[in-house]
Amino acid sequence: MSGRELLQQRCTDSAGDSGWRPSALVSAAKAGDLLLLDGVHRLHPATLALLHRLVQDRELNLPDGSRLLRADRYEALKVQTGLNDDQLFQSGITPIHSSFRILALAEPLAAGTSSGSRGAKGPPWLSEELLPAFLFHSVPSLGPKQQREIIEKLVPDVPIDSLSLLLQLSHQLVQATDSTTQALASLLSTRQLVRLARLLACYGDSLHALVHRACLSRFLPSPARAALDKAMDDCGIVAAEEGPTTDRDEVICEVKDGVLKIGSVSFPVRDSDIKSKVPHTLFYDNPQHLKVMEEMLKDFKLGEHLLLVGNQGVGKNKIVDRFLHLLNHPREYVQLHRDTTVQSLTLQPGVRDGIIVYDDSPLVCAVLNGRVLVVDEADKAPTHVTCVLRGLVEGGEVTLADGRRIVPDKAQVGGRPGVIVAHPDFRMIVLANRPGFPFLGNDFFSAMGGVFACHAVDNPSADAERMMLARYGPNVPPAALQNLVQAFAELRSLASHGQLAYPYSIREAVSIVRHMQAFPNDGLTVAARGVFDFDSFGGAASELLQRTLHNHGLALGSRTP
Repeated sequence: MSGRELLQQRCTDSAGDSGWRPSALVSAAKAGDLLLLDGVHRLHPATLALLHRLVQDRELNLPDGSRLLRADRYEALKVQTGLNDDQLFQSGITPIHSSFRILALAEPLAAGTSSGSRGAKGPPWLSEELLPAFLFHSVPSLGPKQQREIIEKLVPDVPIDSLSLLLQLSHQLVQATDSTTQALASLLSTRQLVRLARLLACYGDSLHALVHRACLSRFLPSPARAALDKAMDDCGIVAAEEGPTTDRDEVICEVKDGVLKIGSVSFPVRDSDIKSKVPHTLFYDNPQHLKVMEEMLKDFKLGEHLLLVGNQGVGKNKIVDRFLHLLNHPREYVQLHRDTTVQSLTLQPGVRDGIIVYDDSPLVCAVLNGRVLVVDEADKAPTHVTCVLRGLVEGGEVTLADGRRIVPDKAQVGGRPGVIVAHPDFRMIVLANRPGFPFLGNDFFSAMGGVFACHAVDNPSADAERMMLARYGPNVPPAALQNLVQAFAELRSLASHGQLAYPYSIREAVSIVRHMQAFPNDGLTVAARGVFDFDSFGGAASELLQRTLHNHGLALGSRTP
């Protein structure tokens, strides 16, 4: 956010004339409200410097040439000039209400970094220049005793033994001396502990599995995952003993009498008349994806917003579309990218009768109508943009680019114009690739994963993948499917050990099988060229790729262009 956006924003009226719209800061200063500045650690120090004169002198010059004056100076100016309020307003001078106050929230400077925002670059926000502007208060982390009191009040039915183990684990991670274990402590925040307690109380899930899911241990580095396992072993949190299972074990998924049942979880199907907004997609059920949807339904039933993290092409969109189709729940869809801004996320510009107009974005439509907002490629957008989603999920409030404001309930409207009350059925499902190479996105999970119920999505196991591919290619020989599944399993193993850059997913395998189904005379090798040709040229990685594929009957060979 630039300094100008912090004070005023450019807008266009119904006649097509451009003008200035006051920000929440200026509106609060005029009305005498309490201004809550959340996340000031994400602002550049030069932007924060604009607040100095407002905080210390209670004066401010705005980009449109107008000026805000301290109340006593404003009254003195009226006496000195003999002008009334309307005349001073026409001159661009407005008083700052004497009750106006600012409450700023920020994260402390992270150890070993120059900024309080994890992974952010730039000069430190907490500088000597900013220190005199505010009275600072430190908010310490809650101890195990305080956390227990909060959780027992919010979730009175939580099993006491499981809660004690969970709090012991959280305290042990906080008290750890090595940096790897300390970094895990932020993944089990008080908010996350409350979420886990609700799952324990409602479904009696395995605490071991819940902790791994909350920390997304599937995508943690090996040292961090080993540290998490050791900490859980030290606390006595062990995996639940289960009988031998296979991918052929059926997971019940049915809609009967208006109720969706996935596994052991049931939820009423929504009665929606907007069929065009309900997704329909080709989806072949398999136990692994049904298990993910069962866990999603548990959180959805508890009113949580969901975050699905996984490699590219593992079926995140397919799972969400199938999930909403079973619920008969309409959705709004938005795909983020590196050029996404706060304005484009909340408004959609267009031209009507030669005039620029701004329509509601999918986000606003979902909030108004109680639909599910599916946010795809969330890791591609800058973190300061996706923080809008965090504010909406965490507090139910967000200010739109046109000055309107979303609030969680009608009690906060108070007759004010431009206030949107969020529908109680509004939910958000966010999809993101795992952080790191080769996807090169932002670490969305570290930045705001704590406000979502997180689920890791991985490629199906070998048996599940073989059954799924057989559905896509019923006429493809089983031997070819077996070779393909084994080849992809080895390629993914090489990628996980850093020997290959790209983790080949089920999407590429389905593409090969579809080719073989449509053109049976081409064979497995010819069909595979559409996926592997680009990667088969040059370098040691291409030799490893060709050797691996050759071992499973896919002899691409080396070709020159």
